[in-house]
Amino acid sequence: MTSMPERRRYPRFITWLPIRLTEVAGKIEPAAVTLVTQNISKAGLCFPAPRRIEPGQAIEVEVTLAGFGPDGKAIHISGAGYVVRIEPGNKPDWYKLAAAFDEPPGDDERGWHKLVSKFKHPSGS
Repeated sequence: MTSMPERRRYPRFITWLPIRLTEVAGKIEPAAVTLVTQNISKAGLCFPAPRRIEPGQAIEVEVTLAGFGPDGKAIHISGAGYVVRIEPGNKPDWYKLAAAFDEPPGDDERGWHKLVSKFKHPSGS
């Protein structure tokens, strides 16, 4: 067995965060279903979904960080990108989607990139 070199630009962090798929191909999703991430990186995420979304289609998601806001309230972070890969899911009629998010201009770490930057430096290290 040969080992393939890592081709990803950013490390992946395995994490289970609640997300909502809010928009697909420019259309607002009528029923907001809460899903859960499988992994995230500075440039994207992977998550199971109950519908097929073709590679190249634009999506918007909202990640919820419960208890991390002021007074212990939830923080909602949105990200816009596109599907880069689709695989069969673990459940019938479900799919595993991988999505990429565009880089913000310059060194501006807002929204999605600010969320992922929290995983770079875990507390206590």
